[in-house]
Amino acid sequence: MLRRVSRSLLLLLALLAVAGCSYRIQGEPVAAPLPPLAIATPRKTAGIDPCGLVTEKDLKPIGTLQFRPAPRAEMPNSCLFTLKENAYVVVAVPYRSFDESKNTQKKGREVQTAKHATWLSCGQQEKDMVCTATIAVTRNESLLVAVGMNGATETKARDLLEPIGQEALRRMPAA
Repeated sequence: MLRRVSRSLLLLLALLAVAGCSYRIQGEPVAAPLPPLAIATPRKTAGIDPCGLVTEKDLKPIGTLQFRPAPRAEMPNSCLFTLKENAYVVVAVPYRSFDESKNTQKKGREVQTAKHATWLSCGQQEKDMVCTATIAVTRNESLLVAVGMNGATETKARDLLEPIGQEALRRMPAA
């Protein structure tokens, strides 16, 4: 008799344990919200001419234009400024998101450009030191500004990139 009660009690406990774990959540799963991203003034990206975001005056600290600024076929929504001093500047808008650049450019770091989150990445590409700034203008889009200079140090390229990025951002209309 004791054995039968023990067995029944074990069976009852097992059923309660299983029954207690089997419930159903109603509705669709909700993704966790993304962490806040510093964007002082969201900017419009549609219909922006990237060649109009940088002027010859902005480029003076680096050099003088060798050719008229022109779109780059391999990068949509971009403009290439080629300088006589073995340097170039590339501007692209709209560009991929800040988070995509952060995930792609592992050696970069987060900085700010006029209170906008910016992913800064610098590295040697053959003879050129190239620094890129992915400046967040919305949660999903950014402004890309890059400087490439033959024989430059990272510090020099980065220091020349910063004011160009600030000016290009300033020229974009608020959303």
